[in-house]
Amino acid sequence: MNEKYLVIVESPTKEKTIGKILGKEYAVKSSYGHVRDLPAKELGVDENSNFKPTYVIIARAKKNIAALKASAKNADIIYLATDHDREGESIAWHLAEVIKPSKEKIKRITFHEITADAILNSIKNARAIDFNLVAAQQARRVLDRLVGYKLSPLLWKKIAKGLSAGRVQSVAVRLLVERAKEIKLFKSKDYWSIKAKFAKLKNGIPFEAKLVKWQGSSVEKTLRHKLFAEDYTVKSTIFDSKESIGPIADCLKKNPITVINVERKETRQKPKPPFITSSLQQEAYTKLGFSASRTMQVAQSLYEGVSLDKGEVSGLITYMRTDSFNVSNEIKAQSRKFIKENFGENFAPQSPPSYVKKVKGAQEAHEAIHPTNVYKTPEKIKSFLTKDQFRLYEIIWLKFIASQMSDAVFNAVTADISAGDKALFRAGGRTVKFEGYLKVYKRDTDLEKEGISILPPLEKGDELKLEDIITAQHQTQPPPIYNEASLIKTLERHGIGRPSTYAPIIKTIVERKYVLRQKGGKLSSSLLGTTVTEKLKDFFPDIMELSYTAGIEEKLDEIAEGNIDWVNVIKDFYIPFTDFLKHAYDKMETPKVEMTSEKCPLCQSNMVLRQSRFGKYLSCSKFPKCKGKIPLDKDGKKIIPEKTDKTCPSCGKQMVIKVGRRGKFLACSDYPSCKTTCSIDTKDPKADCFAPIKTDRMCDKCNSPLILRKSARGYFLGCSKFPKCRNIVTVTDEELQKLKPQTK
Repeated sequence: MNEKYLVIVESPTKEKTIGKILGKEYAVKSSYGHVRDLPAKELGVDENSNFKPTYVIIARAKKNIAALKASAKNADIIYLATDHDREGESIAWHLAEVIKPSKEKIKRITFHEITADAILNSIKNARAIDFNLVAAQQARRVLDRLVGYKLSPLLWKKIAKGLSAGRVQSVAVRLLVERAKEIKLFKSKDYWSIKAKFAKLKNGIPFEAKLVKWQGSSVEKTLRHKLFAEDYTVKSTIFDSKESIGPIADCLKKNPITVINVERKETRQKPKPPFITSSLQQEAYTKLGFSASRTMQVAQSLYEGVSLDKGEVSGLITYMRTDSFNVSNEIKAQSRKFIKENFGENFAPQSPPSYVKKVKGAQEAHEAIHPTNVYKTPEKIKSFLTKDQFRLYEIIWLKFIASQMSDAVFNAVTADISAGDKALFRAGGRTVKFEGYLKVYKRDTDLEKEGISILPPLEKGDELKLEDIITAQHQTQPPPIYNEASLIKTLERHGIGRPSTYAPIIKTIVERKYVLRQKGGKLSSSLLGTTVTEKLKDFFPDIMELSYTAGIEEKLDEIAEGNIDWVNVIKDFYIPFTDFLKHAYDKMETPKVEMTSEKCPLCQSNMVLRQSRFGKYLSCSKFPKCKGKIPLDKDGKKIIPEKTDKTCPSCGKQMVIKVGRRGKFLACSDYPSCKTTCSIDTKDPKADCFAPIKTDRMCDKCNSPLILRKSARGYFLGCSKFPKCRNIVTVTDEELQKLKPQTK
């Protein structure tokens, strides 16, 4: 290698982008993410030695590490250019520990965006690894490992095998469990709203007004419900029956209707700040239907770089894991120039807007999510982007430009109208005087406000006539079911998790079957999620509290700032945790199994209803002596195997379609006497498939017969002693013709 400098990034996409920015003196290599972690099959934390973690090299990284070491030997300086957050700082430290160059060789560089200016500036301002950030990330990893490895065996023993728990994920599931309870307990009540349609006496244009006071009392009333995570406000009226609104119609018909006050004023509406991680995930879900994981994957690709016209490769947005509203002076100046050129002088405020930090514990060194160059408009670069990239980049670009624009200005008018001395109606409307930022970016709420009716000219003392009375019956609504956007908003509000954790939290609790996705994107807790949550609440009350979890996050922030030692934070958590754990092992009761009248297909004993992380199923009461099992669907009904016209290649019996944890598959109807199974194309139940069969070829490692198998990539020969022997042999087309069995 002739290069004097080695730059190590996390992903091959960054490697390509940054490699084109830097000159020939720089070699840019990728670590492909993490290179070390705690061991997969053991705790890896020494509880008796200040929670010292034991790190091992990740299997997939071993070959790459050897290549990085070879490159590092010849480099004068090694720049660790991993992501600009605690996890990235930790990866940089692990790389330094694995490569083990001399200390003077190692430099840490960070950047908010992948552009030539940002990269070159970061090299000029290279620094040492920040061990406070490393300690904060290590504390998070150790905490999560202790909770996961200590709680999971408890759940296996007391509830069901294969379950797991997490410090943050369990609290997220609790939010959904508590919301389901709150909805179930909510009692809806009927109420009526009243509007009237009025017009001026001579050729007046009809307009609507809402009843706001009746007999001196406000018509609207607000009921506050104390929920687990927040207060829920329910608005209704004092009219709880159809009969109660009868006197109002009489009042309107018998009394003169007069305008008693008119107020005209100019109102202003400020733009919202640019996106941070949580608000981007919420907006992408609402506007684009993207899950949090999908949003972050697409944003990552925009950040790492896209090939544009004439071979230009550049990151299009700033770093997408952030909780800060900061914006650099350079991009403010550029956006101000763009706004003046494209919209006019009036659309740029006198001074660039700045947004006050609202997120608890925000890392102010970061920036908000915004385009790296506002002149790269969505339409201009659309042809270089995928559909998802374009849609996400468009809302990021529009939101940022809007955030740098002038306020929207409205002419607003409000009129109070009396019917005698009993009823007071109010009509309001507004018109746009100056669009400001609404020229670029309108949210649904902006559109609703803009749609308020325009009133005809009214003056105090005007007499009106009644055109119509409009009554409507309503019901108070329970608190809404969470979706991804609202769940992320709640997690952020309570300081649970950080920008990099929102998407993994939701992905994890869904994959673990603690949470179910409903139609329309709603999230609800499963029976399993509810069962686990209730047990953890009873025996680990601290861990399951929102304030406690948020408090841990605050302590991690203090570690990152160098204010407290990470070991003390773990100790403060772990000592009471072990007491709770011991109590749970002693006192937590195993859920009682429900005996059914269904007979076991293998031994004819009665079956019991059980539950795993994959759902409910029937199991033989003689388990583990008898392993008879019947799967159930989501409604608790038996899933009956579907007959096919195929015959078993092993015994000639009829094959049936069954459903397992990975979907549908073909199985011999003579199970368990014949255990032949094979994969199936679920889109075509008649698709050809076959069971593994022995061949006359022998394994060159253990001399056992090789078996012809099929995977998603095609046919191959595998040792019959698998998993003791994992030898695999590729199959040529000629060999396949001789070995492939015939299927009917």
